[in-house]
Amino acid sequence: MARVWSATTIKAAGRSAQLAVLVVAAVAGASCGSSTTPTPPPPATTVTSIAITNGNISLDRGYHFQLNATARDANGAIIVVPVTWRSLDDKIVTVDQAGRIFAADTGITSIFASTLGVNGTLNSPPVGIRVTWAGPAKIETTLFTTPAAITPGATADSLRALVTDLKGNPVGNARVAFAVTGGGGSISPAIAVTRANGIASAEWKLGPAIGVNTATATVLGENDVPFAFVTPSVTTFSIRTFQAIAIANGDAQTGLILAALPVNPVVLVVDSLNKPRPGVPVTFSVSNGGVITTSVVSTGADGKASPGSWTLGEVPGQQTLTAKVGLATVTFKATATGTPVHYTPAKVIAGGFATCAIETDGSVSCFGEQPKVGDSTTVNKSVPTPTKTTAKFTSVAASMTSPSHFCAIATDQSMYCWGVNSITDTLPAPTRFTDLAPKQVPSGISWTQAAPGGAHNCGLGTDQKVYCWGDNSTGQLGDQGFKTHYAPAPVSGGFRFAAVTSGVGHSCALSTDGGAFCWGLNQNGQLGDGTATVRSSPTAVSTILTFQSIGAGQSFTCGLSTTGTAHCWGNLGTGAASVSIPRAYPTAPVFTSLSVGGFHACALTADGTAYCWGDNTGGQLGDSTFIERQAPTAVATTVKFRSISAGFGHTCGNAIDGSVLCWGLNRAGELGDVPGASRTQPRFIVTKVLP
Repeated sequence: MARVWSATTIKAAGRSAQLAVLVVAAVAGASCGSSTTPTPPPPATTVTSIAITNGNISLDRGYHFQLNATARDANGAIIVVPVTWRSLDDKIVTVDQAGRIFAADTGITSIFASTLGVNGTLNSPPVGIRVTWAGPAKIETTLFTTPAAITPGATADSLRALVTDLKGNPVGNARVAFAVTGGGGSISPAIAVTRANGIASAEWKLGPAIGVNTATATVLGENDVPFAFVTPSVTTFSIRTFQAIAIANGDAQTGLILAALPVNPVVLVVDSLNKPRPGVPVTFSVSNGGVITTSVVSTGADGKASPGSWTLGEVPGQQTLTAKVGLATVTFKATATGTPVHYTPAKVIAGGFATCAIETDGSVSCFGEQPKVGDSTTVNKSVPTPTKTTAKFTSVAASMTSPSHFCAIATDQSMYCWGVNSITDTLPAPTRFTDLAPKQVPSGISWTQAAPGGAHNCGLGTDQKVYCWGDNSTGQLGDQGFKTHYAPAPVSGGFRFAAVTSGVGHSCALSTDGGAFCWGLNQNGQLGDGTATVRSSPTAVSTILTFQSIGAGQSFTCGLSTTGTAHCWGNLGTGAASVSIPRAYPTAPVFTSLSVGGFHACALTADGTAYCWGDNTGGQLGDSTFIERQAPTAVATTVKFRSISAGFGHTCGNAIDGSVLCWGLNRAGELGDVPGASRTQPRFIVTKVLP
């Protein structure tokens, strides 16, 4: 690059276009007229001065710069004449006859422009050229470690080349070319630019054969021509691939979906000399929702490791298990056979580490954490298990906390509850806080809806009154007091309601005309009245909206307006600031149904497309990530749903054909399969497999 001494700095790096040099040609002409006497030619134009129009230049080594010269006659007019150029030291700066100079090496020299004048050759005043070297001087590999185990075709750790100047300082914005020089494979990008730390990086996919793979990095100058003076001019990367991990047993098996294969997979890990490597962690992962006993296992003294049994996933066809050590991988293949039979209850309801469903005959089955399964045992269940009762039910509701409980409305309009804090006793002092099986709430009230909360319950009677009982330490019973009681009692205010919901420490209801009212704990604004004040009686939510449904979570509330727009208030646990009045989601579609979980919410559009938002630490949003979302985000599935239910840390839904899919946390089998890792996408619950 070039700089004008004691004047304006001129950037010349990368210039290749030549600027015009002013030259003058004598023009002679003759006029034509009626006279036969020829007109004499005009007098010749002579040059009296020539000057290089650029000031003194400072140019970085390796770059070009275009100089310009101007010739004038005795009257000071610019004229065009042939010009020649000369450098006093070609080792420092060269110049071609178009006036284009090249900074060859550091130092100071002068450039002259010459032409023929009145008394012979006329030289311009000299222009000083100073060549500096502030740019690239060295390139070397950095932060690159040859892996202990890497197989052909693997993607190596990023190639990183460090470019520095003469003083060893990093050079930013330098262009570096990466190229494969041995072993095949590819590098992307082929040209990278150094960051402020002087490092340029690229991804290296190794060749398909065992052996040495090599690559180089070179600093580029103008027109992407390598700088010849950078020492070294090329830096080299080298990796030797070998069969660092191999299948020892258990490949190419066939088995039924959702069944364990007869032979456990085993791998052998060796070093570059083909000797077993003991004590090396091997990471195993499976496809298609399959399950292995252990995902990380260290090799034994013989270099072998096994993840235990491999249970195939639910999708017939080829399934895989991948074992990885460092950058070396090997893949087992298995053929899954059979036809899955999906679980198809009438409706599924997700709760706190447990899920329940109303079967087509009105019975209720549950799975997940005890005592919420309700089968009178204390053993967690990972498959739908009938609750221990002869009652038939029309609806089931779940508490959005842990520990938690379920409540359901029977066909005779009585209410049953089971689990922790179900609190169904009417005695002055409770004798039971946990029920292992559904127990009828002893009251003469006919119920249309149950709304279990944290340590309290509410319900909607056929008389359109809301009744609550249990813990009342934050006013969640809505009776204008804070005293716990164990028998259902109406909330104050004499309102007529159409729906009710309970959170952990608050409750909400919709009036018959769609107005929203809340009461209880309000530290996060979950009552929606614009304050953080606890309310012990129904208080109107600060909005003119009318709602078709409402749901309460741990510390927030959401409502679906009669026009299909979702609004939430409180804190969904996403890190966003709490809001104490309803907030809409401008980018969300129109919804037809809404469900609220512990710290997230889900909704369906008219065509059954599922959206979720809020906390996603367990994958409960189903968008293939664990990233929290502050606005409705589409669930990662092509399945269309007729209903959806958000639980404490997971979500379930009925597909259009009635099949159940669940996703999120799977701590106790609440997803309908063996407890294990969280699931970030919906998966069908399979009850059996047909050969």
